[in-house]
Parts: sequence; structure tokens; C-alpha cells
Amino acid sequence: MAATSFPPPTPSLSVLSALSTLRRGEERLSGTFDHAFDPADNPWRHLGALAFLCLVVAVASGAIAYALYDTSVSGAYQSGLRLQNDPTMLGRLLRGLHRYSADALALLTVLHLLREAVRGHYRGVRWFSWLTGAPLVWLLWIAGLTGLWLLWDSRALYSVTATAELLQALPLAPDLLARNVLTADALNDRFFSLIMFIHIGVPLFLLAAMWVHVQRLSRPRLWPPRSLAIGCLVTLSLLSIAMPAESLGPADTGHVSASQSIDWFYQFPHPLADIASATAAWLLAFAFTALVIALAVLPRMRRSSAKGNVSLPVAQVNLANCNGCSRCAVDCPFGAVEMIARTDQRRHPRQASVIADLCAGCGICAGACPSSTPFRRIEDMVSGIEMPGASIASLREELKRGLASLDGPDRVVVFACRNAADHAALRNTSTLLMRLECAAMLPPSFIEFAGRLGATGTVIAGCREGDCEYRLGDQWVQQRLSGAHEPHLRAVVSRDRLHVIWSGQDIAQVQAAVASLRGGMSGKSSNQASDKGTERVTHSSEAHHD
Repeated sequence: MAATSFPPPTPSLSVLSALSTLRRGEERLSGTFDHAFDPADNPWRHLGALAFLCLVVAVASGAIAYALYDTSVSGAYQSGLRLQNDPTMLGRLLRGLHRYSADALALLTVLHLLREAVRGHYRGVRWFSWLTGAPLVWLLWIAGLTGLWLLWDSRALYSVTATAELLQALPLAPDLLARNVLTADALNDRFFSLIMFIHIGVPLFLLAAMWVHVQRLSRPRLWPPRSLAIGCLVTLSLLSIAMPAESLGPADTGHVSASQSIDWFYQFPHPLADIASATAAWLLAFAFTALVIALAVLPRMRRSSAKGNVSLPVAQVNLANCNGCSRCAVDCPFGAVEMIARTDQRRHPRQASVIADLCAGCGICAGACPSSTPFRRIEDMVSGIEMPGASIASLREELKRGLASLDGPDRVVVFACRNAADHAALRNTSTLLMRLECAAMLPPSFIEFAGRLGATGTVIAGCREGDCEYRLGDQWVQQRLSGAHEPHLRAVVSRDRLHVIWSGQDIAQVQAAVASLRGGMSGKSSNQASDKGTERVTHSSEAHHD
């Protein structure tokens, strides 16, 4: 008997409505970028990877700059000028790459944080990535701020003075920093050695923290696509030459200018403290940090307190039908499936095992299992791994009953991802709508099975390409249909009657695909009604099977 699932505690309807509105706005923005970029190269979908690239550029350029830097009171400012005035412009390029990659890193990190928050990726199995990402913002700010100090121009002096005032506002903070830098007699070479140590050490620690940040993700996208990476590097290089990073006048210790040009990426707390107070700036920073942490911690606390009454959807392994092929483990986007030594007496050496705390309930593993086929006898209809409440047998029966209830000669089946949009408007007397947790939950054999039951066309509708709610769903669907990944769709299935639409919340694209199938249009014409991702999937499928 299938386990009964009860939904976990949910926020109020007003909060859910606000989050839904933000999510729709975010997807519209993502769709706007799709008009300028190939969906797979959409920079809005690679904010984290672009941030990592900028971090690597900043660390690499900083390592070279360190060899040219003089950590002394008299030499710090001159070190920056030498790079700035290098007649070969290599110094300008080096300094610009270091500065602009650091600024881009700050901007991309904030955008990445906001995007993940809007998409609700602070809860569920993503809580660990969210929680380990929170300290990265503080580390990034410390690294960037100390880097500006090393230039030791008037802006650096202003920042050091303002930071000293911020530290003095903390109950336990001594005024050591202020006493070390605010007078000419107190300032010495040790200060620059200390700041250099912090400026180098924090980014290295940041790189290590990034490794922890992605530990619970399978196949993390650390690097952006090649074309996007090249474009980013070219842009940073052109900015470095056209708008060189330049020092202001040398720092005059003991005299801080009343009006100052600042770097808003890292020195934004200083004007805030000037407008309000240092205490207010700290309260705002701590409140923001507490909110970021609470978004991940509180849902888990509520879930833990209700564990006796809440049964979350976790994939279940049936050893009698598991041959240890490891396809489910390979396809799992969160590393929730592992292969272990066999615990029964069957001849297969390994079996799948599910780590409940890592399971997102996406069902991708069920779509990967070779035993998830509707062509088996009904009494044997149990897969090696499947989701409770959404077994392969129940999907088979739903498909049979649904197709039998349709009228008309042109019957279309739409397998729709429930995370992409509400596709209820597609359901009518000649269109069967079957909602799945993820498009990759669908075993390819169901497409052939639907055709044998009388379906004249099949549509798979999912999130926008490269934007799968479960990270890898669109990738696995495309590769399974093209024959590049198992289980694959057999060559006997007509690709003209199959459309894959990465439409997200754009229901019109799905409606156009259904209409084209029902109207008997060719596969080529129907591809024009879908997005670029659909064209690539269909064409690659045809190339493989023709």
C-alpha cells in the first residue's frame, strides 16, 4: 500500500502570492535574455558560474599583482601607479582585470542570491547550498574592501577611517585599527603586510568554501558555457583598457576629505553609516544575515517538529526489480541515490540506495530506470526505483484511462512539468494532460506506449531550457530522446508526432505545439512554433534516428 503523503506547513496565501508574482517576473526576465542569447548560453541562468569565473580571474590577476606590490608605507601607493602608468598597457590590463572582476563578482553574487531566493531555492534539499552560501557574502566583502585599502590613496584612507568607526561601534571591538592608521606616527609597514595577508587569505578560503557550497549537487555547473566565458573575459579586458582603474590622490594620513569618490560595490556601508549611524549599519547587516539563514533553517525546524505527521516524497527502491545498473544514481541531480553492495541474494553485485535527506522528490530516477516501462505485464508493474503516489503502474493506468476517454480522431497527450506552469487550460475532450513532477520523470517508452494506445501526437512541456527546477531534467530529456543517454526513445517512434517544448510559464507555446500536431503539420513547421531549445532537441533526434 502506498504511503500517504501530507504536505509540510506552508506560508500564508499572501506570501505565496507575492512569491509567485516574483517568480513570474524572474522568468519573464530570463525569457527576455533568451531573445538575445541562445537559451543554453543565457547569462541569467549562469550567474553562479559567472561569479566563480570572476573569482578565478580576480585570484589569478591578484597573484601576479602581488609579485609587483611593495608592502610598505612609502611604496604601496607607488605600486598602483606603476601598473596604472605602464607604457605597454599590460599593467593597466592587469589592474583593470583585478578590479573589474572583483566588482563583477560582487554584483553577480548578489544577483545569484536574489534569483535563488525568488525561486525558493533556500528550502528542501537545497537548504545546505543556501546556508553555506551565506558566509561567502561576508568573505567576499572583506576581500574586496581590503584590496581597496592596499592602493593607499585618499579613497583607501577614507574607507579605513570609516571602517574603524564601524568597528568601534561594536561592543567588543577595540580601537586598535583606528590607532594604527589615523596618525602618521602609528602607521607602519606591518599594517600593509597584515592587510595583504587578509586580502590573499580570504579569497583562497573563499575558493575552498565554494567547494563546500556545491557538495550536495550532482554535476554542479562551476564554469559558464565557453562562449559566455569568452564574452565575459573579453568584456573585462575591454573595460580595463577603455576605462582603466585609477588611483585617486595619495592618502594624507590624519586628513580625510569630506567629499569622496567611493567604490559602491564594496564601500557601500560607509555612506549608510554616515547617513544613519554605525550601529544602524551593523544592525542592518546582521538582520540581513539572520534573514538569509532563517530562510533555510526555519522550514527545516518546522519539518523536524512535524516529522511524526509528515511523510515527504522520497524515492523508494524495489530490490526485486533493481539490477544495479546505476542509471538512477547517474541521473540524480542532488546525489540522493548511491550504489551499495547487494543486501539480498540476487546475482547482481550492487543495488541502488536512496539518501532520504538528499532526495528532492523529482522522480528523475524513476524515468532513468530500465524497468520503468509500461510494456511489462501489469502484475509485474513495479520499477526498480519509483516515487510513492506516482508509481509507473499508476501512470500507465492514468494514461490508458485518459486516452480512452478522449473524443475525436486527433488525440494528443501532453506530459507537463508541474513546476513549469499550470497547464490546466490545455485539457479538453481531445487533449489528455498528464502532470509530472519533472519532465525527466517520464520514461521514453511511455511515448511509444501512448502511440500504441491511439495517441496521434505527444507533447512534453517543461521549464525553460537550462532552467529546470531540478537542474538536470531538460538535459536528460534531450539526451534520452536523441539516443545519447539511456533509456532512449526507440527509432520506430515517429519524431514528427513528438514535440518537446521548453516553455516555462509560456502556455501559448504549448498550445501552438498541440494545435500543429492536431492540424497535421510537419515536424519542421511545428518546430517553428517552439523555442530554440525545442528545435535543437527535435533536430538532434531526427539526425540520430534517420
